[in-house]
Amino acid sequence: MRVLILGDTHAQDDIFLRILAAEKEYDAVLHTGDFEGSEFVYRELSDAPLYAIAGNNDFFTDAPYERVVELEGCRIFMTHGHRYGLEKGYMGVFREAHRRNASIAVFGHSHLPVAEYCRGVLMLNPGSTSWPRQENRTPSYIVLNLEGGRVLSFGIRYLD
Repeated sequence: MRVLILGDTHAQDDIFLRILAAEKEYDAVLHTGDFEGSEFVYRELSDAPLYAIAGNNDFFTDAPYERVVELEGCRIFMTHGHRYGLEKGYMGVFREAHRRNASIAVFGHSHLPVAEYCRGVLMLNPGSTSWPRQENRTPSYIVLNLEGGRVLSFGIRYLD
């Protein structure tokens, strides 16, 4: 299963379209919040199921602030992250993912991409497609490949 992970799009739908065009084949999309009303647009544009959570800038949505999804036998904890003290690192998100028996934590808010294991939990933050904060300031997202309850591969991708 090929999963696209993106977030902090802040209603800049053109970048979402560029990612869909770049990654033609995918089975699910995870959005880490701060879509600012565009979640309905993203559901229409995506050929795969969209799992979204609300961020600190999503005021008029029915999306939950947190959720656990199971994809290809993997338990994934999703949160925007603003309630977990990300300014001090991602350990708050890690602890909650561990508490919920998730093997993968997907979060956003910081606009800084992360793709690494922490004590057996895969920590994934796609960064931001609209206002990236990492050194190269390039819009980023993550591609995650799952099969049979295992992570086959994952990586941060950057738009040109």
